[in-house]
Amino acid sequence: MGKSRATQGSPPFSAPPPPLRVVHGILRIRYSLYNSKSFTVKTDGKPHWQDRHRYVCAGRMAWYGEAGDEHYWYEYWKARLTPGYYADAEAADLTGDELGKVLLKAMRPGGLHLEAGCGAGYWVAALRRYGLMIEGIEYAQNLVNLVASVNPGLPMRQGNALRIERPDNYYDSYLSIGVVEHRIEGPEPFLAEAYRVLKPGGKILIAVPYLGPMRAVKSQLGLYDREPPFLPFFQYGFSREEFTALMQKAGFSIEEVQALYAHRLLLEEMAFYRWALNKSWGRFARKWAEVMLRHRDGHMLLVAGEKPVTVSGPGLSDLEE
Repeated sequence: MGKSRATQGSPPFSAPPPPLRVVHGILRIRYSLYNSKSFTVKTDGKPHWQDRHRYVCAGRMAWYGEAGDEHYWYEYWKARLTPGYYADAEAADLTGDELGKVLLKAMRPGGLHLEAGCGAGYWVAALRRYGLMIEGIEYAQNLVNLVASVNPGLPMRQGNALRIERPDNYYDSYLSIGVVEHRIEGPEPFLAEAYRVLKPGGKILIAVPYLGPMRAVKSQLGLYDREPPFLPFFQYGFSREEFTALMQKAGFSIEEVQALYAHRLLLEEMAFYRWALNKSWGRFARKWAEVMLRHRDGHMLLVAGEKPVTVSGPGLSDLEE
């Protein structure tokens, strides 16, 4: 969603899986060459994801198309900041929302909570409505300024999720939705920084794009690009096994893992589904699909965990492997 972007900072990080190391240098060169407005893929009048290329290597998916830089996210959120944006957030029934209900269960009232890479602050506004003391940080200063002009009371500030300006063991929970996947070198430093700022016993909730059953089958059938396209890197998608392992290596115990947003997955992956939605029976097709895929597959993977109370975090050597 919002975000601290792909090439920020240089804390220690683990190398990508072995086959990805072969293309890692090429990806960085391509990102540098094409990370400019002149090479940004234009999708005017289309869903923002429609023209992206996808490539799977070593069990990880990568999307290419636009560079996910500050300009991209400013324009992305600016287009969504309608007059009713925050009213909708504050009126949202999170008890019936597939992500919201997990957040309310994990984030206890009375604690201090952070959303790292909060975009325009939808979840900050929605969760505060439920009495949670939550603040947001967002890397793009122009987006922070825009939000402040629209909703000056929202507790949101400019900040880097790789170097959070708070002491160790500060927050009771850490939320990040659609952020850590945008770093081309990998998400490990985000996880290490989350571990640092969480109190022992604090909760972490991270959602990333999911390389789930449907995308895995499409990859096996050769339906994605067969090599990295000559386009800017946008984001990664992770399997359940890989991302939970990354969380555990960062020092967290895993409490819950579930797939989210089946409708969004089908929009991107199935042309027939997009066609069906335009028919008179489209809403029934959507309802049926969401029931069938609920918690089995989706566009995003939510991993919820805890910073152990008695176990120390990962050593620097673990992060540098």
